[in-house]
Amino acid sequence: MGKRVASAKALAAFTMSLTDEQALVIVDEPGKVQEFLEERARWIAENTFVIPLSDEEAVQLLIQWKGYTEEQATAKVRVWRIYAQKMGYTGPVVWKVKAGFSLKSHAPAAGPCYQNLQYLQGWELKNDEPTKDSLVFWVPRLVEGSLNKNGTQMETLRAEQRNAHELPSNHCDCFGSIDLLFALILAHYKRDGKRVPLDCKYAASDTLLVVGLRLVAGGFDGVGASCDGWLGNAGAGVGFFLLGVEELGSPATPAGE
Repeated sequence: MGKRVASAKALAAFTMSLTDEQALVIVDEPGKVQEFLEERARWIAENTFVIPLSDEEAVQLLIQWKGYTEEQATAKVRVWRIYAQKMGYTGPVVWKVKAGFSLKSHAPAAGPCYQNLQYLQGWELKNDEPTKDSLVFWVPRLVEGSLNKNGTQMETLRAEQRNAHELPSNHCDCFGSIDLLFALILAHYKRDGKRVPLDCKYAASDTLLVVGLRLVAGGFDGVGASCDGWLGNAGAGVGFFLLGVEELGSPATPAGE
């Protein structure tokens, strides 16, 4: 699910770009080239933590892993697709997230980050939580009207937005850990080159610094995505994303069986 396949056109274009010397390496030492490719493919697989899903793939995984009926799973995906359309977004609305992605260890390797996030390696986090195996419903657009609000006002708006868009009752109950937000933002950038939040704004997370500041993700410009601490005050260019997190355990027995 969500598996990419190299097109014949892309492979042909790559072959045409090789010099004669490079092409001869493939011809003369195919075993070594294959060994390198296998090792690289293994590294990429181990370090890929977020995979965008089609709506159909998301429905099947919800049935397989969460035990929803096809009707229930389809309804969950459908309401998020409707929300995405209202937000002017046509890309994936469900993302398969693998456990273990952390801000400090993995974000700099996942995509462009300001100063490779070296400036925050010594920050003490109060509730740092790497990603968990999950299906995450996410539209990469800040909630309308979420800017220029404090933390409490954001929580109120979050509940209002869930009800207004008739999203599932077990969704939109968090802002997401800073680890999850960076994993999603960088996966979205890898997929289509778009930097979110748009206009270099920031998205609030649930992760706090020991000193009390809330971490925010964004400021994504030409030098990369940034992480910063936020006092929680209004008017600071900070909004939030709606998220629906369905944690995965073992494959479930479908309802009715």
